[in-house]
This record gives sequence, structure tokens and C-alpha cells, in this order.
Amino acid sequence: MATLREVAKRADVSVATASRVTNAPNTVRPDTRSRVERAMRELLYVPPGRPQTSGAIGLLVPELANPIFPALAQAMETRATELGYASILCNTAGSARREADYVHMLLERRVEGMIFISCEMTDLRGDHAHYARLLADGARLVFVNGAIDTLHVTSVGVDERAAGQLATQHLIDLGHSRIAFVAGPEHVLPTREKGAGREAALRAAGLDSAELVAHGDFSIDGGRAALRELVGNGRGRPTAVICSSDLMAIGALQAARAAGLRVPEDLSIVGFDGIEAAAWTNPPLTTVVQPIEDIARVAVDALRTLIEEPPRVMPHFVFRPRLRAGGSTAPPPAP
Repeated sequence: MATLREVAKRADVSVATASRVTNAPNTVRPDTRSRVERAMRELLYVPPGRPQTSGAIGLLVPELANPIFPALAQAMETRATELGYASILCNTAGSARREADYVHMLLERRVEGMIFISCEMTDLRGDHAHYARLLADGARLVFVNGAIDTLHVTSVGVDERAAGQLATQHLIDLGHSRIAFVAGPEHVLPTREKGAGREAALRAAGLDSAELVAHGDFSIDGGRAALRELVGNGRGRPTAVICSSDLMAIGALQAARAAGLRVPEDLSIVGFDGIEAAAWTNPPLTTVVQPIEDIARVAVDALRTLIEEPPRVMPHFVFRPRLRAGGSTAPPPAP
């Protein structure tokens, strides 16, 4: 862990001043105290002398609006309770700064370990040095749907590339050749992995729809905007689309209807995640399903192993998704 001397250097104060912030904060000027506290958060500094363990684990999610994240968190909380751990849920709102603040808070509370769900590490533009620092300091971490190869971490997740390939192959088997991608943000790892899976399926079938890609947020609005772009780009309308998430697929479904397109008669749509709401649309979505219960169980069990057997090296756990057919896909319209 970082030392108080390192904190003082980062905040440009003396070690004595940094010490007063931890022991008698009211004796330090507010602006100086704020600088020191910010340095503590940035360096993940935790004052000594607190209880060694709390019997709790931290669950960090990027948002709660997308039903897949509460579903994963709830399944993990259930498994953690079975194993005797309390859970602290942290919503980072997709902010690297907020994630770092939560990590600092969890360290102060001496959590046994942390599970990061689709965390800031998935942003390929980001600086992931704080994860490396946590690992070097002996923190027990498990990453769900979002680990990168540059860090040796325990990860659990669905095969995103297989998901893109599975969704695309389903549409190819139905006879589609112009298969677009309603994609999440370009700089996010799962988007690139699903895109690579789509491209692999298209290449294997001798098809080329590389230009039929539009990016948006992982939301209904993002899916709606991306489909509008694909339909109105003047390069020929696709007959089918795969989507980065079920929420984006719901947005695409709404945009198709607004454009006068029938689903699936004029346009087939495939989502990803397998959230309950995918069955509530009209027509119900065909979607690529994540095995939520399995991912949650393995993630918590892996964290328990790291807690109880610190020297043990854990493998990467990768689950293959499955296609759940709904009413939103069908053969393409006759020419």
C-alpha cells in the first residue's frame, strides 16, 4: 500500500500535516485537507490501525439502469450470503474517478475482496495503473466481463466474440446477407470482441457488411440512434442487425417501427444479455443469453478461493453464451 510519505509528496504538504488529516482533520485548513484526502484516494492510502477484516466483499457495477447489472449483483450477493460474506454494492456510474473513490472506501472498510463487473478496465483508452497497484499490494480482485490481457487477474465472463459470431450465424442461417451491427462505444472491449465475432461469421460465409456499423451508448436511446443512422446512411438498408445489448436492441426495435419497418418481416433484430425485458417487447426479442447465475457463482467462489488460499493462481473462466429465439428474427423479405 502507499505510505503516508507518498501521500504528503502527492499533496505537496509535510508528513506531519498529512498525519494530522488522518488523526485530527479539524486542525487542518479545509483546502489543505481536501488536497491530502484527494491524494489518499488517488494513491489508495488507508491509515493503519483499523480492523484487519470486515467479513464483507465489494461489488462494483457501472450502472443500475441496465437490468443485466442488478441481476448479476443480486446473484452474487445471494452466493456471497451463502458463503458467509456481506456485500457492499457500489454504483460507479461509468466514472473512473468514482470507481477509484469507491475502491478507496472499500479498502478503508477492510473488505475481504472486490468483484468488478464490466468495470473501467473495459475502456481501452483508460489508464489501468490503479488495478496493477491493487494487485501488487495483495488485494483480492475478480473481474467479470471486462479483464484485459495486460494484467494477470482472475476473470469470469461470457465469450463476447462467440456472442457476436453466434448472433450473426443465426441470421446467416435464416438467409440474411446484409447484417448490420448496432454497436456500443467503439473504445469498449466487449464492443470490439462482438464486432470481431460478427466479422468472423461474415467472412466464413463469404459476406462483407463491414460498413454496416453504427455506434451508440449501451442504452435504449443509443440503440435507437444507431439504427436510425444505419437506415438513413444511404448505403443500402440492412435486412438484419445484431446489437451490443438487449437495451440497444429495444431501442433499435423502436426506431425500426418509427421508420415504418416491420420486425421481423422487414428487419430482423438480435439482442445480447438475456434480460427479462427482452421477452416483454413486441415481438419478443431473439437474444444471446449470458448465464448470469453461473457467472455470479463462479465469480464469488473464485474470490473466496483468493481470500482463503492467497498463493493460489486462479484461471480465467469463460462461459459460452446461447441463443434464445424470440419473434424478432425471420428470413429476409423476398427481393
